Amino acid sequence: MKKLIFIIGLCVAFILPVHAASFKITSSTSKVAPNKTFTIKVGGDCIGKVNLKVTNGTLSKSSVWVEEGYESISVKAGSSGIVTVTATPEEGFSDSDANIYNPGSKSVKVNISTPSSSSEEKEDKPNNVDNSTPKKSGNNQLASLKVSAGVLSPTFESTKSEYTLELAKGSEEIIVEATAKDNKAKIEGIGKINLHPGNNEIKILVTAENNTSKTYLIKVYVEEEPEVFFNYNNKTIGIVKNLKGAIIPENFTVSNYTIKDKNISIFTKENIAIVYGINEEQVKSFYVLDKEKQEIISTFTPININNRILYVVDTKPKKENVFLEKISIKDTEVNCYSLSKEEANYCVLNTLKEDGNFVEYLYETTENSVQLFPEFLNHMKTEENQKEANNLVLILVSLLELCVIIFLVFNRKKGSTYEKAK
Repeated sequence: MKKLIFIIGLCVAFILPVHAASFKITSSTSKVAPNKTFTIKVGGDCIGKVNLKVTNGTLSKSSVWVEEGYESISVKAGSSGIVTVTATPEEGFSDSDANIYNPGSKSVKVNISTPSSSSEEKEDKPNNVDNSTPKKSGNNQLASLKVSAGVLSPTFESTKSEYTLELAKGSEEIIVEATAKDNKAKIEGIGKINLHPGNNEIKILVTAENNTSKTYLIKVYVEEEPEVFFNYNNKTIGIVKNLKGAIIPENFTVSNYTIKDKNISIFTKENIAIVYGINEEQVKSFYVLDKEKQEIISTFTPININNRILYVVDTKPKKENVFLEKISIKDTEVNCYSLSKEEANYCVLNTLKEDGNFVEYLYETTENSVQLFPEFLNHMKTEENQKEANNLVLILVSLLELCVIIFLVFNRKKGSTYEKAK
C-alpha cells in the first residue's frame, strides 16, 4: 500500500507543471554614443515592484512593476565612461505561484563610445607604416571655458558641449575666454560678444591640428523688458516673459492669455488665475489676476502648514481691529494680522480657495497650526455665552440662599415674640 502511494505521488509530481522563477535585466546595446538613449528590459517569471538606479546616466523611470514578463525603460547615457543600471526587487517579490522569491540585485553595463577619445587612443598607437611622418593631433577639446558675467550651467567639462547662461536685463555684451587641450588646436568665437534682449547663441569652434572640429554652444538668455504692466499698491508690476527658474505651484496649468493686445502666460487652477511678475525692486513673485477687471488684486504665496497647502494673499481680513505683521513660515514671509498684543501667538491669515473665495485662518505660531477663523470666533462666543449663563446661575443661587436666610431669621424673631406674649 505504501509503495502504491509513493508511485502515485511520483506520477502527480511529473504530471503537474513546475514553474522556475527567473529575474533578469538586459540592454538593447553594449555601446552607446554620448548623451544618446538606449533601452533596458527588466523582468522574468516573477511578480512585484523593482527599484532602478543608474550611474553616469538618466532613467525615464525610477521603478517598475513586473508581472510574469518584461518592462522596458529608456536610459539616457552621460558624456563618457560606463553606464551602469541596477535593478533591485522590493520586499514581497514573488514567483508566478506567489511564493516569496528573492533573486537579489541585477546589473547591466553599457560603454559610452566617444569619437574624440577613439581618435586620441589611435594617436597613442605607434605608426608602423611610416615613422618618418609624425601623425597630426585630433584633439579638438577645450581645457577651460569662462564667461565674464553669470554662471554657466552645467559646470564646464571638456566633454560637455552645450551650456546655458542667464543674464540680467540690460546686459549688452559678454567676454568669453577659452583654452584648448592641445596648443596646436585653433579656437574661434571667443572674446567680446554683443548681446540683445532674449535668446542669444554663442558658438565656440575648436579645430584640431588634423582639421577635425568640435563646436561648444552657450545659450544666453538676457532678461527681456516686460510688455504688460499692472499697477498694484502704488507699484508697477511687469509680467515676466521668461519662466525659467519660476517654481510653478503644484497642479496649476500654464496657458497663453491675451491682455492689452499682448500675450502673457497665466497659471490656472479651477477659479484661481495667477501671473508671474517682477516689481520695481526686481523681485519676482506670483500675483492673483482678476481676469474680468484685468487687474492684479493680491500677491499669491503657497504655504505648506502640516501638509495643508494654503494660498496666502496680502489682503486684509474682514475683522476690524487687527494689526498687520510680517511673519516667516518655513522661511517664506507672509502677511499675518494679529488680534491683540495679549494674544501674540495668534494671527489671522487671509487665503484664497480654489473656487475663488477668500477664507480666513487663525495661525498659532508656536505650534505651526491653523484652524478656520470663523469657527474659532464661534467657539469663543459660545464660551462667553456659557460663562454668562454660569454667572447668572451663581447670582440666582446666591439670591435664593439670601432669601432662605431672611426667611429663617424672620421666623425665629416671630417665634421669640410669640413666647414673650405668653
